[in-house]
Formats: sequence, structure tokens, C-alpha cells
Amino acid sequence: MDDRTDYANTVPLEEALIVDNPRQRRNLMLSILNENPGQYANLLSQARLNEDVEVVHYAATAMAQISAKEDIALQQRMEEYERNRDSDEALDRYREALEHYLKSSMEQGYARTLQMRRYADLLAERLKRHNDYRTACSLAKTQMDLGSFDEASHTIDAALSAWPRQGDVWLMKLRLEAARHDGEAVQRTVRHIKDDHIYLGGRGHDILRFWLGDKEAGRA
Repeated sequence: MDDRTDYANTVPLEEALIVDNPRQRRNLMLSILNENPGQYANLLSQARLNEDVEVVHYAATAMAQISAKEDIALQQRMEEYERNRDSDEALDRYREALEHYLKSSMEQGYARTLQMRRYADLLAERLKRHNDYRTACSLAKTQMDLGSFDEASHTIDAALSAWPRQGDVWLMKLRLEAARHDGEAVQRTVRHIKDDHIYLGGRGHDILRFWLGDKEAGRA
């Protein structure tokens, strides 16, 4: 905890969960429950697989608390948007709440798919109102995650027409072609990026290096 002075006996949370000390593990879980469980969603997800049944119980309890709070927050944002559909602020607040929900929620199956489709609809609405490539990339990624490759292709093609030299859009096109297992399309896109000197940035250059090989990527 931030106000602790006994730093010599403090260990990272992930390590505390695997040390052979049941009392320490359970005290850790109780501390998280008494603090803000939402800060530790990833750790709690790991803890649900712990060999200690008490740790698993506490982790499941904390995850249920997080889910309940996020459900309420998401419902509030949705109702606000339904009352103010013309409001950009209401749209963005609902979109951001849904994005956070999808990143942190353990929900799976049809319920998660339904929320992802709502998120895609919100992104499409925002793209219609404020045409920007970041929203287009987010929409295409969500469509791919939903398995809607044709829709993602349409989104990417429209984005490339609007921003023909935007590296993030080209990377999204590359991702779509790889997801479709279309090796020839991947190679065509990689060559276009290289020959037209499309700027990709650090992460993008690593992806280009992967497809081209280190020597060719160095000349791109």
C-alpha cells in the first residue's frame, strides 16, 4: 500500500500470490477487497486460478464487486445517451464506458458479443460525425474481433481513401489480411508500404520487419 513504510518486507502483488504462505496470500486478497478492487482486475483474474481455494473465493468475490459497479456505470451512460442522442459528449461517455467495460469485464459468450456490437455501432456513429482515422481503426479492429471481415474491409478501404498515407490504417489493413490468411494480399500490402515509404512508427516498423525480414525492413 502507498502509505506503508515497511518497504523491505513488501513484495510485488503477483509474487505474493505464488509464495508458499497461505496467510500472506489471504491477507493480500483481503487488503484488495478493502481497497479498490477495480485497480487490480488483471491480478484478480489470475488469482481466480490460484491453488488456494480461499484465494479463489476472495478473487471471485472481488470480481463480482467490480462487475456490479461497472454494470451500473454502463447502464447510466447508456441511459444518458438514449436521452441525448445528438450530444457528442453523451456519445463519447457511453463509448468510453463500454470500451472500459469490454477491457475489464470477464463476461464471455453471447453477452460479450452483444456489447461488442453496441461498441461497434457507437464507433460507427462517431466516425460518421467526426471522420478521423483513429476511430476508423478502432471500428475495423472491433469488426474483426466480431469476425465481420467484410465490414472491416469496407471500413479500412474508406479510411485509406480518406487518409492514403496514414500508417495506422495500413497496419490495420495488414492485420485484416493476416486474419483472413491471405498471404498474397499481405505481401502486396507490405510492398506498397515499403515502396511508397508509408511512415509506420516504431511498433509498425517492427511489424514490417517481421514480414519483410530485417535487411529489407532496414531499407524501407
